[in-house]
Amino acid sequence: MSVETKPIWFTTGNPFVDTGQEIMASLAGVERSEKLSADEVRSLIPDLVQLYMREGWRKNLHTIFPNSKLVNGSVKRPREEYQGLLEDWLKLVVSDESPKVPEGTPCAISGTRANVYVGKMFLPMSDYSSSNFQSGNSEGIPVSASVALALQFFPLALIKIGKMMALPHFSSVEAQVQWADRMAESVNFEETVGTGGVGEVGTSRPVNAFFRLIERLVQDQREFPTSSVTLYLFNNFNQVDYTSATDIYYMPSRVFGFIQGAMSPSAGDSWRKIVWRGYPPNKKIEDEEDVIRRFNNSVYWNLLNDRSISGFFIDRRKRCPVVRGSSGWKLYSNYLEEVRGMDQNRIENLRELGDRIAPLVRDRKRRLLALEGANSRGILTDVLYRIATKNSAGRLDRPLITFDQLITDLFPHDTEYSDWREVKYLLLFRIYEQLFDDLKDDPEYMNASDDEGEETG
Repeated sequence: MSVETKPIWFTTGNPFVDTGQEIMASLAGVERSEKLSADEVRSLIPDLVQLYMREGWRKNLHTIFPNSKLVNGSVKRPREEYQGLLEDWLKLVVSDESPKVPEGTPCAISGTRANVYVGKMFLPMSDYSSSNFQSGNSEGIPVSASVALALQFFPLALIKIGKMMALPHFSSVEAQVQWADRMAESVNFEETVGTGGVGEVGTSRPVNAFFRLIERLVQDQREFPTSSVTLYLFNNFNQVDYTSATDIYYMPSRVFGFIQGAMSPSAGDSWRKIVWRGYPPNKKIEDEEDVIRRFNNSVYWNLLNDRSISGFFIDRRKRCPVVRGSSGWKLYSNYLEEVRGMDQNRIENLRELGDRIAPLVRDRKRRLLALEGANSRGILTDVLYRIATKNSAGRLDRPLITFDQLITDLFPHDTEYSDWREVKYLLLFRIYEQLFDDLKDDPEYMNASDDEGEETG
């Protein structure tokens, strides 16, 4: 009868530890960290030490692992002493002894038996002198030796945003594993060329960098699991008050899933046009690399802050969808359904309503101007009422808007009050699409603004 053994490494919920464990597993060629053995980790230690001794990595490690044996100038033989420390920890993993930690002390991260104490020289966001990171004492944070080892590998998954380090952490275990595989591949590549170090994203603007990272990821790996993502941006790894040393950016799974679809081969060009409208207008911009470095993007910012981007799908100045045709509509309707939570049946009903309104306002330009200028739910309701009663009289074989449509499609009671903006922009999207040839050269609209409705932070 076989006895099932408990895995040495398992998901802890700590982003640094879990990332480090999956990096170890990937480097060892193991499917998941739960299947990782001590012998497999033992073979990784010399390579890790050799990698960290490279010029680029030692420069970064001054920030990541301050005053550690790798970067402390008073340590005469950093390679030998650091490797010896990791090998000693691995021995404790195997023996489960704790010579320096009182018997029964739990690991502050995994809850298992603690074997060693680690301070901020090896544990980011810790300040053991004031016990800011869970339990601690003058010697450091009590952790298991397996956790201490995993922490040595997490820097391999860091990216650089400007001069700051950042760690993406995925809520989906499958996504985290695939991210570790991706980063491990770059580590193996760095071992043969250059001096190594943390890879850069190409901009110091955190939100821009976050989206560029995810867009590249899902573009390169089409089957990447949908997941929410948290980006930990370390503005100062060594700051005593760790609560102000880290900026946290969160991307919900619904936004991640939308980006996956938007970056597909069939939709990628359309999405770039929407994103481009999130940069400040009337600025001298050389190319995409230039703009992503110099300016914050309102489309990205709104998506991270649960604000609407519907206004960016239409060009108010030219009176047309930014992306015309079926591809533009598909991208917009996917956004409404996946990010804003609008029911597909409701989207289609509003689409039909917009298409029916279009011929009614073709020769009644002031109605269209009123619809564009509606800045509250009440005003929008009034404009639609006037179109439905005064402009459709004798021109339709059935009512433009029924009571059921009013309470189920236009203004349902179970949606947020701000949902009226989505209704307005959807109707305008369809009207502009239907009346494109009529509106594009109409002098009555030449001085119209394109700013209304685009929420920015």
